[in-house]
Amino acid sequence: MSLYMLQGRYTKEAMSSIITNQEDRTAAAAAACESVGGKLVGMYGVQGQDYHIMAIADMPSLQAYMALYMKIMQAGTFETMKTVNLYTGADVAAAAVMANDASYTPPAG
Repeated sequence: MSLYMLQGRYTKEAMSSIITNQEDRTAAAAAACESVGGKLVGMYGVQGQDYHIMAIADMPSLQAYMALYMKIMQAGTFETMKTVNLYTGADVAAAAVMANDASYTPPAG
């Protein structure tokens, strides 16, 4: 599984609807993640940022995340979105082990 952080800025219409309906979108986000085999780790509102929300999802593959991202884009709920790929300390340690076997020739100086 891979961790992704989605940062999203709602459209005026979506934000107005959320406020008018006093809606917590966490359950909808969790259901969306589960629909592609993933899990919502958390969803948070943010202030003083370029985005309204940050959601962290654990996804089974890049393709699963992309499918969900495409579905969200298609819905038109956000005027802008950004993805940050997240990794753990264990991911760093595993990559360091793999780096020992990697091959690379730097440019001649």
